[in-house]
Amino acid sequence: MNNTAFSFSGFMESTAGGIVTGVACAVLLVLIIDLNYKVFTKALLGSLLAFGLTVITSPAFLVLAVISKKRTGRVFERQAYLGKNGKIIYLHRFAGINSGISGLSRLLDVLCGRLSFVGVSLLEVKDGAFIDDENMERFNARPGIVCHLVLSGYPELTYEEAFVLDIKYAKRRELFKDIFIILKRAVLALRGEGKNYLGETRNGYAETLLGRGEITQKDLEKSLQLASDAATRNERAEQFKKQKRG
Repeated sequence: MNNTAFSFSGFMESTAGGIVTGVACAVLLVLIIDLNYKVFTKALLGSLLAFGLTVITSPAFLVLAVISKKRTGRVFERQAYLGKNGKIIYLHRFAGINSGISGLSRLLDVLCGRLSFVGVSLLEVKDGAFIDDENMERFNARPGIVCHLVLSGYPELTYEEAFVLDIKYAKRRELFKDIFIILKRAVLALRGEGKNYLGETRNGYAETLLGRGEITQKDLEKSLQLASDAATRNERAEQFKKQKRG
């Protein structure tokens, strides 16, 4: 018994024992992260990753901020979208810059909890008026910089099919699946491939319904007005909260 205990103690103090202990701790940590991923660690990991990437790309942030300020007199421009739970969120882009690099500011939106690195596709506020109650479960997940449809989408994908896939993703957000989604999107980007996997969701939902003839131009104009009113009320509420805190 003493020999066994001595041998085990000696092994644990050896290099091999240290490696085994390290691997076991790493596996345990990954297991804990995976088990709590949907509820807590997805948002935490996203914020930490966004912070790290923001620090790394800070020189680019500074250059883009200076260019935007000189061109437009402001650094960011905001646009309203529907976020988690169907709430209005404002996402930022560097003002006056049309290239894809202006979307670098989305890291700040992840850091502030408005976006996830991986999530459902973005919908504009005006699209909310046309979403059926049966599809509202998609809003249980945050929209993402990378859309989960990179795995299951295809060029002929319809909005109705995408909503079904959104709901499935919202119900089962998994660590390793999100990692694979990011890796696959990176591979597609390196290959120079576009976002054909988004199907018709590359266009606005309201505009898609108008093109199908399922809504009228009057319906679209009404949704635009409702969206504008909702965004205005939301912005006033945010300003009131800031003043109250101040």
